Parts: sequence; structure tokens; C-alpha cells
Amino acid sequence: MKPPSPAGIRAEDELAAADVHVMLTAPSRTALLENLGITDQDASDLLPLLDAAAADEEVLAEVTAIANRLRAAAGLEVPEVDLAAVKDRHDALQRRLAPGEGLVAILALLVSTSTVRAWHTARGLTRAQSWEVLADLGQQMRVHRAGTGRLGLHQLNWVSMNWAGRLVHLGRLQFDLHRQRAALLAGTGSTPSADGSAPLAEGPRGPVDGPVSPAEGPAPSAGDPRRWVLGTHIPARGPLDPAEVDASFDAATAYFTEHYPELGAGRGAEEPAFGHEFICDSWLLSDQLAEITGEDSNLARFAARWEMLERSRMDDGALFFVFGRRPPVDVASLPRSSRLERGVAERLEDGRGWTGGLGRLLR
Repeated sequence: MKPPSPAGIRAEDELAAADVHVMLTAPSRTALLENLGITDQDASDLLPLLDAAAADEEVLAEVTAIANRLRAAAGLEVPEVDLAAVKDRHDALQRRLAPGEGLVAILALLVSTSTVRAWHTARGLTRAQSWEVLADLGQQMRVHRAGTGRLGLHQLNWVSMNWAGRLVHLGRLQFDLHRQRAALLAGTGSTPSADGSAPLAEGPRGPVDGPVSPAEGPAPSAGDPRRWVLGTHIPARGPLDPAEVDASFDAATAYFTEHYPELGAGRGAEEPAFGHEFICDSWLLSDQLAEITGEDSNLARFAARWEMLERSRMDDGALFFVFGRRPPVDVASLPRSSRLERGVAERLEDGRGWTGGLGRLLR
């Protein structure tokens, strides 16, 4: 019988500043950037900054400290490192090397992959699949560049959640493991307010979803039961072809039921089997997409898959993931070169705003 997989993996040692110096300046760093999806102009801009960071004692010390926090553990019950909480301090420190934001986090992420890769191996991902998951760092840097024109990283806690080990990339979609309130999944957990807003669900929001919220809610209790679900995220990597989406959902069910069998234990007869219950909390889950792009568009067909549990205003999510912009923005200046851009810009400009929400899908 196959022994049970560990619930988590912890690093056996800590990196010293000298170790990080070697990692930042070693010839193998170019291959590391490629493995992490950092390519083209981002790679060109980052390489000289690796040398500069290694030569700056204060920057190197902070990168080492954050890297040790990121690599300390990975697993089911491991909270992500709250990189957003130290963003201002890190951005001030970055100005010793370059303008912008996110550099200290990027450097720490570069040198802290060992624990999460060991966790991936323990839970059945191949080496190539593991690097594909972690290469989302480069994708998030490209999103940042598209909106700002320079090297950097906005989605700090989304990426640190990835380093905690709960994200998997399977085909067109990404999936994360987190607990969700049973009452919310049953459609009785919250009541939207008059403007359509509602309390945010637990679980990370992903690369085209919106600002990141905590990676998982508190442990379940008798008065507030929760169960493990598969959060669904849509990386900005081309069309949402329905066949590719179906294949991703099928792959997720096969992978998670095989490699996380313990998460299905103890469920009531009325509860969906683990690996067959998906949730998505996104600006993309909007009836407005059918109005703008047509009911047969890939975006509208994706939105129509979900049973909506909550609806809420997601103007900022639509602004960022359609236009790569963050408030404050002169909405009148937004580009309108596609049906989607025109439809979103018009709704933001005339006050209708953008409504997305939390959806549930059983397969």
C-alpha cells in the first residue's frame, strides 16, 4: 500500500546571505529565470539588478530574510507569506537599486523554490509540471509590465500563495486548494447588499480574477463547517476555448482525487465528492459578457458554466485585467479597440460599473 503523503514539508535549514549571493550571481541564474517564466525584456532588465542586489548588503539581507520565510514550509495548512504587508518598506529599499515596485519580492522568490518543489514532488507533480506552476511568477511580471511599462510585480500575495504549495496549473486553467464555508456553498452564507456587493468568499483570487484575498479561511468548526474545494483561476494566456476548459476541469478532478485522497474523507452523503466541486470568484463571472461579446463567445460561455452564489461590484478587477490599469484612472482615456474594451470602458464611464461574483460548478 502506498504510504500517505505528508500534509506539509518544512525546510531543514536556512539560507545565509552568502548562499543567496551565490544564487543571485551564479551562471545558472539565466536558466532559473527561464524556468520561472521570466523572459524577454523582464529577463534583460532583471539580470543586472541581481548583481546590484548581491552587492548591496542591506538589500541582500532583506532578500535573504524573506526567502527564508517563503521556503520555510509548503503544504495544506501553510499560510502564505504576507508580502503585501511589507510592500512599502520593500519598495523604499528597492529605490537603492531601481525605481518601481516588487523587486525585493521577486529576488526572494527566485532563491526560495526548493521547498515548494519538494512539496510538488510529494503530491505527484512532475518536474516539468512543478516549474510550470512556478512560472506563473513570470506571467505576473508580464502583466505588471503591460500596465506600467516596467519591471515589477503587483500580485504579491497571489505569488506567495503559489510558493506555499496550493496552486496547480493543469492545461488552460489553474486550481488552488482551500476551505470554503459550507453555508456559502449551499447559497445561504451571505446576503448581497443593495448595490449588489457581498462579503468576499475565502480563497485566493487569481491572475485574471482580482485582488488577492486570504488563501484559506479558518479551520472548520462545528458551528461553521467548511470543506476543501478547488478554486478556479484563468491565467491571461490566450482564448478560453471550451474544449480546453473542459480538459482542464477533467485533469483537475483526476489529479486532485488521486493525489489528495484524504481531503474527500468524512463528507456527508449530501456533500459533493472532493475534486468535483469547483468555485470561481472573478470579474469574469458576469452576465455583462454575453451582452458585450455575444452569448456564443468563449468568455460568455465560460461565465455561463457557473451557478452564481454571490454577485458584487468588481470595477477595479475589470479595469486591471482588461486594461492593465489601476485606480485612479481617467476612464475616458481607456482604449476601445475591441468589443470587450469598449463594453467595459462604457460601463465604467457611465456609472453602471462592472458586476462579477462567486460561482460554483459541480462536475
